[in-house]
Amino acid sequence: MKLSSVSLEEGSRRYPKNKRKDLEKMKNLLGQAVKHKRFGKGVITALSENKITVCFAESRKLFLFPDAFSGYLTLKNDSIQKKVERMNEERLRELEAEREKLEIETRHRRRMYTSKRSLKSQVAYNISEDKAEGLEYVETGCVLSGPMKGKPRVPSNVQPNSAVVLTDCGNSGEDDRCIIGIGMAGEHFWGKECEDGRILMHDRYQLILSDENRISFWKYFKREAFPARWGKIPFKYFQNQTMQKIIRDICIQAEGTEQEEEIRNLYRYFCKVNRMEEDGEFA
Repeated sequence: MKLSSVSLEEGSRRYPKNKRKDLEKMKNLLGQAVKHKRFGKGVITALSENKITVCFAESRKLFLFPDAFSGYLTLKNDSIQKKVERMNEERLRELEAEREKLEIETRHRRRMYTSKRSLKSQVAYNISEDKAEGLEYVETGCVLSGPMKGKPRVPSNVQPNSAVVLTDCGNSGEDDRCIIGIGMAGEHFWGKECEDGRILMHDRYQLILSDENRISFWKYFKREAFPARWGKIPFKYFQNQTMQKIIRDICIQAEGTEQEEEIRNLYRYFCKVNRMEEDGEFA
């Protein structure tokens, strides 16, 4: 009776790293006697990926490993049987963890794409350029008066559909404020649940604009509607449609530059999470 197995080298190509130890353990099963509830006594003759071959008196059968040992197959060797049972228990725990993770992600996606959007869930943020690169979060500042004075300001309008335009006027004065960067809020960030005053930024959809792609902040807002200075609150809300126009205009500005594709990807993502129709030119 010929016995065969999968080499560790082949197994490393087919299996995730955390499964390679299972493959090593499987090699110990070759030649082991087993008993099946229906087919009776047999011998394990081959291992292939996550399957084992068992030769019985009148047939040869293929079984999933270690699934088959949870109710169908029993090893004659008690020591190896217990090891396989532990492997099966570990696998079941991993499957349950994956199921729970998928369930959480499904609930998140449902919430993300069905929850009600505030008409003003976009953010203009005041930040100096030397602090704008590679942001993990932007701070909301503190409440300036009332019973919550000194507590972190809650960014209640900010959701995963929110984009944050980073603005700076340098030493030139408020009239020269321009958009120096843009980024989406984190995919799992919900402002109403924020307690530390930090708007988490998306780890993929954010960028600092090159000088050639920067545009004036006041192109989209009436200068006279704002105070002479930005003030102590670092962020301001504005309408979703205005943000779409800003990102679209940056797309146009970035045509033919190194940032063209990056900003277009951000624009597509923004439209998707805001359930907005993309401009046909950038779809």
